[in-house]
Order: sequence, then structure tokens, then C-alpha cells
Amino acid sequence: MGKSGSQSKLFSFYKTVITVLAFAACFYLLIVCFAGTYRLISDIGYARVMFLNPLLLLFVAVAAVFACGILILKSPSAMGKISMLDGQETFDRAMRLMKILVFAECMIFAVGIFGMGQREDQLEVQRAAYSFSWGEKETFTPPGYLGIYPNNTGMAVVLYLISGIAGHYNNALIMLINAVLVPFIYSDLAEIGGRFGLSKKSQIMVMAAGLLFLPFQAKVLIIYGDIPGMFFAVRAMKHAAAIAAKKGGVKSTAVAVSFAAIACVIKNNFIIFSIAVTIYLAAELLKQRRFKELYIPVAVLAASVLLNSGLNLIVGAVAGTPVSSGASKYSWIAMGMQEEAGMYNGYNALTYAESGFDASVQAVSAKQDIAASIQMFFAEPQYAIGFYTRKILIQWSDPTHCAFEFFSRNAYLDSNASPFVWFLADPSVIRIAASFLKVFQILMFLGGASFAVKSARSRNGSPAMLLFLTFIGGYVFHLIWEAAPFYTLSYMTVMIPAGVAGLTALIKKMSKIDLKAAAKAKMTVSGSAMVFFIAGVFVFLIAAAGLGTLRQLLVEGKNEYKAYYSEVLPRTRNPVSEGRYYLKPAAGGFEGDGLLVEISSYAGKYRMRVINDDVIDDIFLTVSDGSVKIDWFSYDDSQVFVLLENKNGTYSVCHGQSRALVSDAEQGGIKAGDFIEYTFLFDTEGYDEFIEEHPETTWNLVPAT
Repeated sequence: MGKSGSQSKLFSFYKTVITVLAFAACFYLLIVCFAGTYRLISDIGYARVMFLNPLLLLFVAVAAVFACGILILKSPSAMGKISMLDGQETFDRAMRLMKILVFAECMIFAVGIFGMGQREDQLEVQRAAYSFSWGEKETFTPPGYLGIYPNNTGMAVVLYLISGIAGHYNNALIMLINAVLVPFIYSDLAEIGGRFGLSKKSQIMVMAAGLLFLPFQAKVLIIYGDIPGMFFAVRAMKHAAAIAAKKGGVKSTAVAVSFAAIACVIKNNFIIFSIAVTIYLAAELLKQRRFKELYIPVAVLAASVLLNSGLNLIVGAVAGTPVSSGASKYSWIAMGMQEEAGMYNGYNALTYAESGFDASVQAVSAKQDIAASIQMFFAEPQYAIGFYTRKILIQWSDPTHCAFEFFSRNAYLDSNASPFVWFLADPSVIRIAASFLKVFQILMFLGGASFAVKSARSRNGSPAMLLFLTFIGGYVFHLIWEAAPFYTLSYMTVMIPAGVAGLTALIKKMSKIDLKAAAKAKMTVSGSAMVFFIAGVFVFLIAAAGLGTLRQLLVEGKNEYKAYYSEVLPRTRNPVSEGRYYLKPAAGGFEGDGLLVEISSYAGKYRMRVINDDVIDDIFLTVSDGSVKIDWFSYDDSQVFVLLENKNGTYSVCHGQSRALVSDAEQGGIKAGDFIEYTFLFDTEGYDEFIEEHPETTWNLVPAT
């Protein structure tokens, strides 16, 4: 009895710690995300703004959700129809329907964009798989991509294996696989919710919440391993919950161990999920005195670590060269403590190169930089609070998680971008979606905080610990690692069942409040409630202090946010109407009215038909091998341009990422010259300086009357 009692107390302590930490994280995020938002507000350029939310409107929107929920609960007819979902047959049909709807939503994104290529890191992973097929080894050693970032080796191998059947750069197939997996991720999360007491109708609500969570569906477009890794990780979590509930046999053990390991192979960031599963199973098995099964959590963690290391050995043996360990992990931590609030700044790659691509040498300098940052934080505590408040806002307060950024880049760079993609990339459209998603975000954090309190008092809430452990792990990891909104998307998704559970419980409780009875009742405060109260007060003070340091920044950001839509957006989205114009160099040196062209547009791109003596022929301005000529209509992007209006009223006629039409005063003609990478730098000081220093890249477009 003594050992059993001590184990019970130890488990209660463990449960209290996890639920208090989950409550603290959710409550903190609720406060800061309610107050402010960090978001990429531009379709091109780098207009990332941290701004103050319209607090009253946000409060009214959240209150309206609660009011609707209470009205539904008090409506017998509505509740009668909803209660039908608790029947097994009706529930199964509803789950199938929700899966189909989620899949369809994913495919709407995928169909619109699958014809366009990947960019940046995603493209590098595809290139690594392609080069591996040809026996090229450079990608696995510095300065090759995987030589610096070996965490993507697993996904490169997956793409390499798929290429044996479907070929390389088969974006449509990968997006289809992603779209198929997303509904199962949500249904697995709903089933985990069922393990900790969610009714069948509440599990349908988890699916419905997933359907509303557009950023995760947009993730199907990214060929980066996130969706497949998430599928295997969540499936491992589901089977871990079954093992803890004594409803999983050998099959569940095999799936939990193997799927957790596969997730880490595809993307080693999923080690956080594996660690959460390990801790959860160890605690549950110890509580239930199932000591002979403790090998399961050990196997989960060991397989996750060893299989990933084994993959590198196998790839190295096949490639005939050792796979680099990449940049030192300390360099990522050091970068996470630097401005801008820990976002990627190239520090790890740069210092890796400066260290002769020796991770041990780089680690020494990185540790010194970490020590210097810590020293500065202690010397300036107000700055430290402001720094980490900004870092948390960057990662968690963006309701879109930058998931739609992929549309924006492709909408300008790819001539195959459809009007649908151009529409989705419109900042005004994303602004509407972001407003809705901000309410969703607030409700999930509110529900998560509420459910953490409820779970601490519930005897049947243990499976929720699995969600809390994963969420806390992601929260802490990215507090010290590189900051990016996209990285926290997986952890936000994992918390949906807890958010739904807490939100529905809150609405039910509010619908039953009797103010007269409450006024007469004696208030009693339990020890557990006092712990959460103290934690809440502490979190509130920390959040208030951090937001206080950012008050001016948030207010200025709000003004910048408004100014962007009124001043900048009109200069990038369809800045020129269709019609006839005289195209003339703004730099001068040319006589006459200029070249008479008829401009037509499609999905944000333009063609310029050349008019000779008012006779319309099918001849267009055409870029060919760096020169500009007049040619017949082409069926490629050689005649496709992007027009940007500069601050001085002139226009840049861009072709591709870093090329544009340039006036040649000496030769008296037009050529294609180097141009600044406008998709990243438009409306920045660097862009404006480039335009000022290179007037030959600017043009006047005068309407022909």
C-alpha cells in the first residue's frame, strides 16, 4: 500500500505540473494573442507587421460565439438533432462526411497550385533527391544543402524513392498524398479526444474545427515532409493512448514505436512528439503498475533516435560519402537569441562556413554568442521580456501561420498561376481569412486553458496529457530555437481536441449559471484551484509586462497595417488597367512619345502587344536570352511581365525574380537587365535605394488618348 500510495502521489504531482504548464502556456498565449498580432501582410516584399488588435471587435466576436453556443444548448429542437450524432451509425456517417469535406478543401488548394513549382527550402529538398538519383554527392556535404541542413535528409530520401515510380518534381502526387493524409490526422486527433471523454458529437466538432482551420489545409501545398510526418506522429499518439487504456495489443505497440520513428525520419522535429509519447506512456504504465511494459516508451524513444541516425548511415553508404552532421545545434539556439526576435538570419549557415564547416569549431563560437546574449538579457531585463514577448508573438499570434505565403510568391513568379491563386494571394482576401482565424485562435487558447484546469481535477483526463506534453514541448522548443509562425502550426493543430473540449465545457457551464443561486452560495477554494489562480496571476503579470514594452511598437504597427492597404497594395495588385499606353524610359534620353503598346492582363501578369501605325498585329515584347525583341505570340512566359508602381510614380517591368526591362540610352533600345529580388524586397529601403540608383530600370506608362 505504501508503494502504491507514493506512486499515486507522484502521478498526481506529474499531472498537476503538466496541466499547470499547459494552462500557463494557453493563458499566456490567450492574453498576448488577444492583444496583438504578428503577420505577413504583403503578397510580395517583406511587410511583416506586429500590430494592436481591434480589441472591442475581437471581444464582441468571441462573445457572439459563446452566445450562439448557449442559445443552441437551450434549444430543445437543436439539441435533439445534435444528439443524433451520438448514435454509432449516424456518427460514422458524419465522420465520413467530415473526412470528405476536409479532403475536398485540401484539394481545392492543391488543384489551384499544383502546376507551379516549389520555392526555397522545399525546392532544395527536391533538388537533393534529384541529384541523389544521378549519384551526385555534393548535396550531402557542406556547402551542399543537406550538408548544412541534414534534418531534411529523410524527406529527400522519400522523394528519391517515390521518383522511381512517379519521377522527380511530381508536385501533384505529393500534394495528393498530403490531401489524403490530412483528414486522417484530424480523425485520429478526434479519437484521442474520445479517449479523454469527448462525446461522439464533440468528436465531430473536432473535425469541424479542423475544417475551419485553413492554414493546416494550406500546408498540403508544401513538399517538405510536414504533413506525412504529422500523420505518422499523430497515429503513434493514438496508439499510445490505446496502450495506456489497455485496449492496444501487440499491433498498437508496433504502430506506436514504428510510426513515431518514421515521423522522425521524415522530419526530425517530430522528436518532440516522440518524447511526449515516451513521457506519457512511462507515466501511465507506472501509475497502473504495468512494469513489464515499460519497454514500450523506451522503444519509442530509442527507435526515433536510432532510425534517424541509421538512415544517415545508410544514405552515406549508398552515396559513398558520410552524411554531414550539419550546422551545430548550438548555432540554432544562438540564432534564436538574436534580433529580429530569433527569426532566421543566416547565422548558422554563415558561422558554419566561417568555421570551415566544422560543427565542433562552430559550437565553440555559438556557445560564446549564447553566453553573451544571456549576459545581455540579465543586464537588461526589460529588453529580455520584450524580446521574448516579440518572439512568442511572432510564432503564435499569426492566425494564418504564414501558410498562405506560398501562394504569394508563386502568384508573381509563375506564369502558370491561375486567377484562383491570384485571388487567394490577395492580401485583402487573406486579411478577411485572418480576422476569422484570429477568433478561432482565441477560442482554442481559451478552451485549452479551460480544459487544462478541468483535466487536473478529472480522473479520466489522463489521455489529454499526451496533447499537453506535445504542446508544451513545441512551445518550449521554439522558445529557444528559431522563431517562425509556420513551425508552430503542428502544435496548434494538436491542441484542437483540448480546445474544443474546454470550449464546450465552458459554454455548458455558462448556460447553467443561476445568478441568484450563485450569489447565495458559499464560495470554497480548493488547493488545486489556488495553484491555477496563482499561475494565472503570474502569467498575467508577465504578459502585461511584456506587452507594455511593445505598446508603442504595436500602435505603430497598427498604423503601418492600415497604411499598407491604402498606399502599398494598389502599387502591386493590378497597378495598371488594360488599354493602350506609351512605354517610355523614365530616365530620359529618348525622344518622342515612346513605344505604343496595348497592355492585357491575366492573373496579375501582363503582356504588351506592340502597335505599329495603329495596326494591331500579334507581335509582343519578348525576352529572349537576355535581349528584348518583338515577336509573335508565344506559349511560354517569355512575354509575361509583372508591373510594379514605384513610390516616385514610375513603373518597373519585371520578368522573373531578378530581371526587368532596362533602357539602353547608348544603343537607344531596350534590354533585359539585372533587377532586385522584388518578391522579397519590394517597398523596403533596399528596393527604394536600388530604384534611385538604377533609374534605367524605371518606365513611364502614359495612357494613349
